[in-house]
Amino acid sequence: MGRTLPRQGSAGPSPLQEGGMKEQGLFSSHLGARAQALAAELRSLGVRPHQRVPLVVKRSAEMVVGIWAILSCGAQYVPLDGGVVPDSTIRHVFEQSGGSIVCCLPSTVHRIRDLCPGATPVIIEQQQQQQLDDLTYDGKWVDLATSDGGCYIIYTSGTTGKPKGVDVTHRNVANLVCMSPGNLGIRPGHRVGQVLNISFDMAAWEIFACLCNGGTLVIRGSKWEPAIELLDTLICTPTILSKYPPTKYPKIKVVATAGEPTSQDLADLWAKHATYWNSCGPTETTIVNTMQKHIVGDSLSIGSPTPNNNVYILDDNGSPVPVGEPGTMWAGGYGVSRGYVGLEAKTKESYVPDPFTNDGSKMYCTGDLGKWRPDGSIEILGRVDDQVKVKGFRVELDGVSSSMASAPGVTRACALLIDGEIHGFAVPSTQDAEAILEHTRKLQPYYAVPSSIHLLDEFPTTANGKIDKKSLRMLAIGPASPTISESSTVFSATFQPAALPGSKSAKSGSLVGLRSVSSSSTLTAASAKAQEDQTEKSLDLLRDIPEKKWPKPWRGLKKRVLIVYRVLFGLVGLVNIGVLIAVLLLNPKVEWLATITAANLVTGVLIRQDVVINTLYTISCSVPKSFPFWIRRRCAKIYHLGGVHSAAGICATAWLLASTIQATVARFELHRGPSGYSLANLVVSWLLCALCCLILASALPMFRKPKHNMFEKMHRFMGWTTLALFWAKTVVSVYDSTPVGEDVGIALVKTPAFWMLGVATCSVASSWIFLRKVKVNAEPLSDHAIRLHFDYTIPVNGSFTRLSHRPLIEWHSFATIPAPQANLEDGIAPGHSLVVSNAGDWTKACIQNPPTSIWVRGLPTCGVMRIATLFNRVVVIATGSGIGPMLGHIAQPSCPTQLIWSAASPEKTFGKKIMDTIKGTIPGAVIHDTRTQGRPDLVRMGYNLAKDFGAEAVIIIANEKITKKVVYGLETRGVPAYGAIWDS
Repeated sequence: MGRTLPRQGSAGPSPLQEGGMKEQGLFSSHLGARAQALAAELRSLGVRPHQRVPLVVKRSAEMVVGIWAILSCGAQYVPLDGGVVPDSTIRHVFEQSGGSIVCCLPSTVHRIRDLCPGATPVIIEQQQQQQLDDLTYDGKWVDLATSDGGCYIIYTSGTTGKPKGVDVTHRNVANLVCMSPGNLGIRPGHRVGQVLNISFDMAAWEIFACLCNGGTLVIRGSKWEPAIELLDTLICTPTILSKYPPTKYPKIKVVATAGEPTSQDLADLWAKHATYWNSCGPTETTIVNTMQKHIVGDSLSIGSPTPNNNVYILDDNGSPVPVGEPGTMWAGGYGVSRGYVGLEAKTKESYVPDPFTNDGSKMYCTGDLGKWRPDGSIEILGRVDDQVKVKGFRVELDGVSSSMASAPGVTRACALLIDGEIHGFAVPSTQDAEAILEHTRKLQPYYAVPSSIHLLDEFPTTANGKIDKKSLRMLAIGPASPTISESSTVFSATFQPAALPGSKSAKSGSLVGLRSVSSSSTLTAASAKAQEDQTEKSLDLLRDIPEKKWPKPWRGLKKRVLIVYRVLFGLVGLVNIGVLIAVLLLNPKVEWLATITAANLVTGVLIRQDVVINTLYTISCSVPKSFPFWIRRRCAKIYHLGGVHSAAGICATAWLLASTIQATVARFELHRGPSGYSLANLVVSWLLCALCCLILASALPMFRKPKHNMFEKMHRFMGWTTLALFWAKTVVSVYDSTPVGEDVGIALVKTPAFWMLGVATCSVASSWIFLRKVKVNAEPLSDHAIRLHFDYTIPVNGSFTRLSHRPLIEWHSFATIPAPQANLEDGIAPGHSLVVSNAGDWTKACIQNPPTSIWVRGLPTCGVMRIATLFNRVVVIATGSGIGPMLGHIAQPSCPTQLIWSAASPEKTFGKKIMDTIKGTIPGAVIHDTRTQGRPDLVRMGYNLAKDFGAEAVIIIANEKITKKVVYGLETRGVPAYGAIWDS
């Protein structure tokens, strides 16, 4: 392998680059000179061909220098990660090496001196840039390696407790990395990641496939992202790959995974954006010996043998099985390693003569179960040692894992036999466990369906990036939590932060959230408080997000100016402009101006009428979830109906003003005869104009926002007065235009304005028809909040109702929480409830002096949360009391839901019952306490949670400023977001 590495003075891009260093690298001349200098030192210390030299290092340029130097001596390197390798392994490897030389770094030399007193440490020093520039090697270029000589030794876990060293030759490695497809198409200039633990044989694939084909090796540091975002080629396990979406790392063109089964979703996802190789093979067959280029939609396969390798699928008698029949997989060819170091008996047992080639070569039993497909590829069926007996039947756990992993939304899955029962583990924790079980039942016989499903945010991993099954087993057999009985279903709705002993997750020391669901409709979890987990989850949600799409002027126009509210406003305006053009061209009778004014007035009033709103919401929100997303996404904008109300009010005022000016001019033109407009008509008209203009002025944000209570009163009383004056104007106008002797009443009912005003009046009066005083069952939640229970109606989820102590003076809107079933324990009848939090004088008085009865009017009216029924998965965001409107959906979700709630001391403010309600249906909810954690970045958190959860939309309820910021921040990054502000 040393001869294929870049020689001193060779041209081309830098072969080494640190993951966080964008432009700096170690060039071929530097690399070769350092390696040859170190090799000369090793030879002077007695290192000879075929000797084994432990290399106790960390990922670094010095690691590569050490590898090349040892290989140049004709020796065999034994990679050990000095940061994580156990002391016992270092001692064991040193003893088996048979020598005294150990290559190490300044940061790892202390371990060698402490653990191996007889060792001679050779420290690979880090060179400064000036030293590198001055570095040359003037001696003879030496490479003593041979094709049949040892290249490296990888230690794997052993059944006796001591690791087994797999003896891999140069020919073994070259057969994979110097030929297609094992070279992964790497060419000069391609950046390949060195991200894996160096004790893992796939790290050798990263290093040799890159450097032997002229690529640039990007060595990651403690953080993965800075290195991965630079890569063209990534080699890793499926568990690692599942953490990095292809849309976030568009530079990656080739991905190869091995080490554990992949999932259909993961393979399809990456195959859409890059070349994805699904590979398989144990360490004993040199990294991998089968590879398959995955095509989107094709069923998973590990492909066919790589060049110069053979795969045999044999029955229990050692005979090949027919195509389509399962059997045990054996590997032969150039990839089969020499055996286990110091374990001759084990080597003879595992490496047997290949009877199919009869050339003296060996074949190795991989322990995998597989079958040939008609196209010559191999379908992996699991592991021989994963075959277990359940209820007298033989079950292959990998097959169960694959079935669970194929469930929609599941990214990774694993099945284990624990205490005679199958336990399933799946990622992410936001999935519906019952849906996973139902999906598995369709693919597996009844005895192979897991008895419990454990949902996790992410799988614990070993140092090599594989699923840590030992930690999963410990999770499942941990102390059971108390359960709460409700009807015939037992469930507990708390979130367990489970620390996994001896495992590593994406972040060191992080916690893994667990929810467990049994196939007998039982949900179990530990009852520990999840404060620490929330902190970890929040940190994860604060990872970087993409920049906004589109240039700034264009996105401002699209997402701020041309929002649906303003589009509807503009459409109403355009219709009125069209009518104006028709009036100017056709010059109709003056009565038409009154009709047009009345039409705008009735439109503005009707669009705010309870029944009309509920009807429009019901139509829009009844679109099936199976409909194309672009249809459902637009239907969800129904809450912007306020644009019609505002535009119709302005247009009605404009037409009224125009008709009044025209009537005034006509009356006082001296050269014309009587105009037909009486003085009373003009007085009423100008009063109307003044009143309408005052209503519009009071609705301007500069007045409405700081004087909201005053605006509500003015809008209500001036609206009623305006409606009365419109009636007066209509009657006077008809009286003025009716010839003497004709019945004014008959003439009045013949005018369109009369009927339009009648509709508007009935619309305004309708909500007052339902005015009534109802009983209240008050439930104090804390000193800051109270929950009011009502039994007079059961509203639809996502609606709000109006409350008042003084019906003519004030009204306050609150979102309802439907309660279709009685709560016998608390003595609460079916109906609904609502949460009142301390947000002003009225709410404070309500909390301090809980009412026993209260006034309500109108019907419960649909609000923004009604749109949740349009989506298959949704993230909801609330700040403070904004949680109230969401509690109805949270208590009875119409789809899988995740929550971000930011509030000051949420449990203290809203009480334990509200917290329990949230955790009961959304165990992984992100509850951010602003008193202890500060103000959150809701755009960043919302984006990351929506992407992680696979949500179709984000719905936010907060104040106007935050709502606008979050909706704009998410929409401009491609995430559909919905949030109503006052004008909506």
